[in-house]
Amino acid sequence: MRSIALLFATLVLAGSMTACHTKPPRQVEALDPTSDKGTDMTGGEDSSGTLKGEAGKTKPSEDDMHTKCCTSCKEGLAKDRTGQSPDKIPCADYTDTLSPWCLEHFRGKPTMAAQCK
Repeated sequence: MRSIALLFATLVLAGSMTACHTKPPRQVEALDPTSDKGTDMTGGEDSSGTLKGEAGKTKPSEDDMHTKCCTSCKEGLAKDRTGQSPDKIPCADYTDTLSPWCLEHFRGKPTMAAQCK
């Protein structure tokens, strides 16, 4: 019995020694994302930061954006079935009718649905 245990211990020790002397696994080198010179990195904007296709267009003013987003808020209020008064419902709650731009607008400038009437 003792010889079987000694033989087993020798095999385990020999197996672990051979496993330790093998080469470590190779890892893929990660590319440096700052050295990427692909097409998505160049040519989209001019030096002023304006997109090439939008040179003549201007961003909508804050009032135009508020008016447009209030229209979406009114649509959401018309579908609302909670029964709460409009002065207690923020327009940002109508995520199903608001565009992502309007949702960001109302998160930045909290407005109640009653203010958009």
